[in-house]
Amino acid sequence: MKKNYFPSQNVLLLGFISLFSDISSQMVYPLLPLFLKSLGTTVLFIGLIEGIAEATAALFKTVAGRLSDLWQKRKIFVLVGYGLSNLIKPTLFWAVNWYQVLFVRFVDRVGKATRNPPRDALIAGSVDKTQRGKAFGWHLAMDRAGALLGPLLALLILYYTPNNLRLVFLLSIIPGVIAIALVFWVKENVSRKSTPKAALKTKQLYQNRSFMIFWVACIIFTLGNSSNAFLILKAQEVKFSAWQMVLLWTLYNLVCTIAAPLLGNLSDRLGRRPLIAISYVYYALLYGLFAFATASWMIWALFAAYGIYYGLSKGIFKAYIADLVPDHLRATAYGVFNTGLGLALLPASLLMGGVWSTVGSQWAFLIAAGLSLVGCLVFLIGNMIKN
Repeated sequence: MKKNYFPSQNVLLLGFISLFSDISSQMVYPLLPLFLKSLGTTVLFIGLIEGIAEATAALFKTVAGRLSDLWQKRKIFVLVGYGLSNLIKPTLFWAVNWYQVLFVRFVDRVGKATRNPPRDALIAGSVDKTQRGKAFGWHLAMDRAGALLGPLLALLILYYTPNNLRLVFLLSIIPGVIAIALVFWVKENVSRKSTPKAALKTKQLYQNRSFMIFWVACIIFTLGNSSNAFLILKAQEVKFSAWQMVLLWTLYNLVCTIAAPLLGNLSDRLGRRPLIAISYVYYALLYGLFAFATASWMIWALFAAYGIYYGLSKGIFKAYIADLVPDHLRATAYGVFNTGLGLALLPASLLMGGVWSTVGSQWAFLIAAGLSLVGCLVFLIGNMIKN
């Protein structure tokens, strides 16, 4: 790296790629639970679809991360990953049953799995270590800005063509293609201090106690962090209409867009660990409040507060992993980390859907809150013992 400044060209470009890719994704994602219910799918099956798509595709994250380190290539994985995701989503226009939706979700998640570990390693290697929180915060902000604009575009389409969810799915291809095109301007950036032989030594990763403690804590936390589709279903339970849910999702993403770079920068100055611990407790508090939310104003407030949680966790988590793992194993680390979390999403979504269907949403949210607190304890105690 010749010059340490922010944002680097790669970080800037990857931010805009995520912007357009998420415009495409978030035109579709908030409407999927409604679309599935219109096809006669139950809440339990919605959880199953989300869980299978995330968990199965999670296996590809480790594969993509390992190959990226071994081949010392990042860009090709980013290109293939964004290509798969952004070209498959518009095919929902022709879906007529739940298993076709499952296939689309699966391919979309495989694309995300293929690109994410190499992309995150690319971001981490494009800035100085003292600016990683800011870099990942910027990327997350652009990601969420796309998620902010996507629902607004969907809302605009639904305004002129009421209830025409399929048209929204079809038009999502436009921002998706723009995202794919921008990838060609990204520059390869793998440390020349590393070698393919060094990348083979994965034993170093599993002997890294700080990384392993964080990984285990996040897996436990993820057992309570099911698909966000359940938050949308909670809003529907409080009688939110389709267009209100689009606005609700927009509010969440607006708050996240503002919070992510601010909190990422804060982690550069205060350290990652205190903010990670706070994120666990904050999530537990939010889900505890979701359990007892019965009025529309409560849902509005909680979705806004949830945007702060997202900015407090995801980007900072990635920066923390980059702090712990050397460059030649970084894509592998992101892949292994996200595979563990992705596999945990299957039982998490089944747990949430099963408890919700059996005893109601209140207990489902309370159990999720409890698992978040357990994850926090593992993180704190593990680091105390380690030190």
